[in-house]
Amino acid sequence: MAAPTMMPSRILRTSPRTDHDENRWPRPAPCWLIRNETPRPIWLENDGRVLSLAPHEESVWHAGPALREAFPQLTRLEERHQVTVCRKPETPEADPQIAAAVRISMIMGAGWLAAWWPLPLWWWLRLGAALAIGCGLWFLALLTSPARRGRKRNAALSRAAGRQVRRWTWYNFTMVMVVAIGILVPAVILYLATDLHDVVTFWPDGFSVDFAQPLVIVGRLMQLTFISVATLMPALMYFQFDAERLGTLRHRWIQNVFRLDPTVFTMADVKAKYERQLEEAYGGDDGRGRLTRGRRSPIIVTTVILAFGWLLIMLRAGDRVQLGPGESLSFLGLLDPDQSMVTFAFLGAYFFALNLIRSGYMRADLRPKTYTTIAVRILVVVVLAWLIEAVSDAGDKSQPLFLIAFAAGFVPDRVLHLLWEKVLPKMTNLLNLDQQQPLTEIEGVDLYERTRLSEEGITNVEALAHHDLLDLFFKTRIQAARLVDWVDQAILVMYLNGVQDDEEAPSHPNAALRSALRTVGIRTASDLVQFVCRASGDTELACHRRVDELTETLVPLLPDADGATIRRRIRVLSEALNHSEWMGRIENWRHSDLIEANPEKRLYIGDNGDLRPGDPRRGALRCQHRESGWVEASA
Repeated sequence: MAAPTMMPSRILRTSPRTDHDENRWPRPAPCWLIRNETPRPIWLENDGRVLSLAPHEESVWHAGPALREAFPQLTRLEERHQVTVCRKPETPEADPQIAAAVRISMIMGAGWLAAWWPLPLWWWLRLGAALAIGCGLWFLALLTSPARRGRKRNAALSRAAGRQVRRWTWYNFTMVMVVAIGILVPAVILYLATDLHDVVTFWPDGFSVDFAQPLVIVGRLMQLTFISVATLMPALMYFQFDAERLGTLRHRWIQNVFRLDPTVFTMADVKAKYERQLEEAYGGDDGRGRLTRGRRSPIIVTTVILAFGWLLIMLRAGDRVQLGPGESLSFLGLLDPDQSMVTFAFLGAYFFALNLIRSGYMRADLRPKTYTTIAVRILVVVVLAWLIEAVSDAGDKSQPLFLIAFAAGFVPDRVLHLLWEKVLPKMTNLLNLDQQQPLTEIEGVDLYERTRLSEEGITNVEALAHHDLLDLFFKTRIQAARLVDWVDQAILVMYLNGVQDDEEAPSHPNAALRSALRTVGIRTASDLVQFVCRASGDTELACHRRVDELTETLVPLLPDADGATIRRRIRVLSEALNHSEWMGRIENWRHSDLIEANPEKRLYIGDNGDLRPGDPRRGALRCQHRESGWVEASA
């Protein structure tokens, strides 16, 4: 196909309009909205005009003739669901003004009611009822106006609006409950369990404050502030995250799914296969979803547990602030937690919870199930703290035991295993908590990433290697490149099973071979398959030659290994990986033409809707540069 003589922008009319054109189209045609529904560019040419659309681009046709008359090829592309053509909707100008008027009216109404504060309750009820009736009639008039009836608001949209109202109601109810629990519960317990009720009284003589003891008031308020902030911090981070729009995350997922799943070619394929999961994870197609999915009751339960936990370790019930003549009060003493196993176990779990929530917040993956993990973790470490106190003598070893109790908040299973080995060393086989191929063998998976993966049922390497990548990408919102790399590593680790000690040489032949492969730069299953089976000149002789080269490199790194044995193991391992069903999507991701650096190997959609190699936009750019007197350095 000959390259065009000019470089188009988004939609470019290359031939100037003539008088004949003016007579033929005396009136401007309506604007058309055209959207590329594929991950590849579209290039159409007809009668000197060029239509160029970038992947997933949405553009407007402003030229004189109708869009389908200018480019008849669009009909075929529409039948293949490669493009979508529709009239550009006119944005109503009255809606923002109506929304602003509603907000101003509500603020003025609230101020007007507040101005009538001296009125009795009888007047308040009637004025409020009159204002509610007036607002209701106003909204009814707005919703039944002809302009709104013309926008075809059907019953389905009404049901969607009702669901949105219910979700917003539950969202606000959850926020109010969390704030009430985080502030009112500590305030009531602090008032009833300390000497604050001797300084501040509410009943039966009304509200009064004894200003003769100001330090008591200040100290107890400092306690209340610290406990409330520490209790509310995890939940407030969730609500702050929940205010972020999810449209960007949805668009990023759609871009990645074309590389992960080779069975989808257009947006119609994506919607037919993944629309339900997309709506549950990222909201509707308009990209305005903002409320994260899932029940929010775990947030309320976690806030209750944190409130009582901080009250138990910070508040000594019955203690009084003793101030004699000339004495001063140390506010740090009021903020000093109780020295016990339960205290440090709770602090360890809280420290872990904050970092877990921060990690999920940073990668836009904070969900209510994370708070279920936190609540369970706190209860588990409290039980472990009781167990540590029961099986140990905390006389002179209190500080090391406090450290163990704090570490239980991070790794409770390991602490339980440690206690079992110390108390019953001859019965360690009775309680075997060691996982086969733990996720610690995967590079890039830290403690908090392992916890997030465990929420999806992935607790070891085998579960990660056999998990559906798209399902994991739906539920975790971790970057697709990281997930692909982890699964790629997990496949190699699963085939080369073995325990590797960090301090000493690997104690298992498979672990030793995996370490040697990592040393020479082969860290994933696809690296090994690409080097041995799929390099340039992919013949049997070339594959054997590359196996021999790799064997010669690995033998010095494995002093006790035989070269012939290593060669056979490499061949068997590479063939097994090459035929593994779990390598399919990894190969699609790494060898997709969507990321091809060579322009000649890229694919675009041509006039008949078929894929063609090359990049016509690059040729157009080169031609335009030549006409203007300069050429690209790469031309």
